[in-house]
Amino acid sequence: MISTQADHSPTEPETLFADVIVPRHLAGPFTYTVPSSLRHTLRIGHRVLVPFGRSILEGAVVALVHVIPQGLNRARLKEIRSLISEGATTDVPSSLFQLSRQVAEAYVAPWGQCLRLVLPPIPKPRAPVVHVELTEQGRAALETRAPCSGKERALLSRLRNKPLKLRQSSRRPASADLLRDLKARGWVVEVRDIPPTSAAPLPLTTRWEKQGNLDSTEPFIPDPALSWAEPLFDAMKGRGAMQVLVQASWADRLRLLQQAIRFVLERGQTVLLIVGEAERAEWVAGLLRDDEAGISPICFHSGLSDQLKAQMWNQIHQNVVRVVVGTRSAIFLPLTALGAIWVDGEDDASLKEPQEPRYHARDVAWLRAQNEQVVLVLSSAHPSLESRAAVEQQGIMIQKRMLPGARPTVQVIELREESHGTVLSRPLILAMGHAISRRAGVLLFLNRKGYAGALVCRDCGQVPRCPACHVALMYSRHASRLLCSYCGHVIPLPETCVSCSGPRMQLIGEGTERVEEDAKRLFPHATVIRLDGDTMRRPEQAETLWGKVEQGGWDIIVGTQLLLRRGSLPAMGLVGIVQADAGLTVPNFQSAERAYHTLLDAISLADPAEAGGQVIVQTNLSSHHAIQAVVKNDESVFLTEELSHRRALGYPPSVQLIALLVSGTDEKMVHDAAAAWAARLLAHSSPAVFGQIATTKPLSSIQSLDRPDGLTVLGPITSPVPRLRGRYRWQILVKSSERDTGLEAVRSTVKYMERTYQRRAIKFDVDVDPIEMW
Repeated sequence: MISTQADHSPTEPETLFADVIVPRHLAGPFTYTVPSSLRHTLRIGHRVLVPFGRSILEGAVVALVHVIPQGLNRARLKEIRSLISEGATTDVPSSLFQLSRQVAEAYVAPWGQCLRLVLPPIPKPRAPVVHVELTEQGRAALETRAPCSGKERALLSRLRNKPLKLRQSSRRPASADLLRDLKARGWVVEVRDIPPTSAAPLPLTTRWEKQGNLDSTEPFIPDPALSWAEPLFDAMKGRGAMQVLVQASWADRLRLLQQAIRFVLERGQTVLLIVGEAERAEWVAGLLRDDEAGISPICFHSGLSDQLKAQMWNQIHQNVVRVVVGTRSAIFLPLTALGAIWVDGEDDASLKEPQEPRYHARDVAWLRAQNEQVVLVLSSAHPSLESRAAVEQQGIMIQKRMLPGARPTVQVIELREESHGTVLSRPLILAMGHAISRRAGVLLFLNRKGYAGALVCRDCGQVPRCPACHVALMYSRHASRLLCSYCGHVIPLPETCVSCSGPRMQLIGEGTERVEEDAKRLFPHATVIRLDGDTMRRPEQAETLWGKVEQGGWDIIVGTQLLLRRGSLPAMGLVGIVQADAGLTVPNFQSAERAYHTLLDAISLADPAEAGGQVIVQTNLSSHHAIQAVVKNDESVFLTEELSHRRALGYPPSVQLIALLVSGTDEKMVHDAAAAWAARLLAHSSPAVFGQIATTKPLSSIQSLDRPDGLTVLGPITSPVPRLRGRYRWQILVKSSERDTGLEAVRSTVKYMERTYQRRAIKFDVDVDPIEMW
């Protein structure tokens, strides 16, 4: 691995060394000698094949020098094998290399892993298909019962009805021998399919060049109905990076997005739109397509074939594509002449990558916008608290308020006043009957996260919370205890409420299947459709159900948040929120914010009040600020209370969180490694603290200690999922008032831990700005 300090020992003038990054869990580049055949053609950004151990890997050149780096033995350096194969894209834009390095630093991830994000997709070669057919001699042998083995006769009988289709790579040795014997006797013949060398061309045939005059005397004039968004167009006319946060309904955001794309394209620039889900990306791309206006977006997401993704990447790299709609990985596509990056639904948890490197597409979009000096638009019906805080410091906030008459009437039902085990209250049942009779459509909405086991008091509505973290305690059925997934605080299962001493403690979290059964029982003549993760698990199932919804052949829809992915639901006469506070009991500091956003999304599906639209909210905790904000239609009620809680308890956006996971197959070794990591985090730049820990308490008892520089270390504790796929798991939570403090502490200590345990079965994972605990 190279050092940045050069050794000025004499070398041959023509000698050239290249630093190459390979896509592996490695932090830095490796140095190779450049062969004479490439010395005049090799450039930074070129993709090359290099020997790496016993393998040949694809890498990218990040530096070229004529002086061998200090500490390296030239005789031990290996030579670059070649540029990648002819016909493939040989280079990656330098700006994307810079972005990959920034992601590595921001998320404490190896640069080699982050390099994968910007490299073009590599289509996997497909083995040729072979059709095995019965010949006339084979047919005659079968009819005359010529001597052959039982397996041979069985295969001949099968081929008489239908040719056999095989891939060469899937043949077993025994079946290969059987086919070879039959071919030698002339009884079967093989017909090979030749796989195509490339995917069918995309419907994009013309290369566009950057056109348009940025100083045009004929300024773009947006739709007068979008005067509320004038600050956005003013920002896009400038020549600098800027964050613009747009809060509006989906219909208003779509109109604004369409106008913004036209504005950018008329200036000869490109647009990159990021959304959370692949299904929604396809839907939005279809809405934006306008052949008359020359808007032909392509949709890029992980569900596409490798061949199609590779072709799209190459066309984008060749400036064929001007508008791209994609999921989180699309933020790394090689679009040039960017005019705007737009992240719609910026609060969507799907924008966070669950695997290393665990980046958030919204935050990476801001890194790229700053690098390329363009406007970043973050849009949502309910922006996240983190984005609000970021834009308050540097950016523009644009809001389009809903007109009073456009909102449905909202009624709250206290489930504590209903009989035990009530799923659908009497007022909700009556409203359902009325809506069905006028064929207005009923939606029964239930947050799937209500399955999380938690206790609630049926007398006062309170749930047991951690005294240190104030998050709802998670119920462990196995241990029959309540525990905090952040700091590890554990209490026995209470028989009475800790707030009011009431004895009616109840596990909450009815599922959509139970709601569907009750709806069918209460309204046997109604047509009920259930849309959730079980009924829409396969794409064909999902399409069938969406088709039924669009055709309108239903009376009641029972659904979860999956309803919100597509956005094409008809307006409902009645929306019943079955368990509004179910999401509030999830052991996560963002639970109130997510529950509030979910409620707003569900309410947005109802008809306006003037058209008879009604929303009934069933809850055990009507006094909670998330519920009150919805009922009062006052966002400030939620924001004021939630931000106050976050500041008091030390959660984002007031502080930064970094979640750490230690896992391995040896339980004691995992525990000891987690304890050592926590101690080293506290010792980083504070040796006195480490000495105090070592002399006053064993490492295994560290639970929560603060450093003088504003760093707080919680844990180690066992993970909420203590063992997964045979690996034991312990977690640590790091809080820091300054972002750089936490990152530097984790970055330096994880390197030490990986060096210490590199030959043992211990893995150290880092999640910067986590949205879920391990």
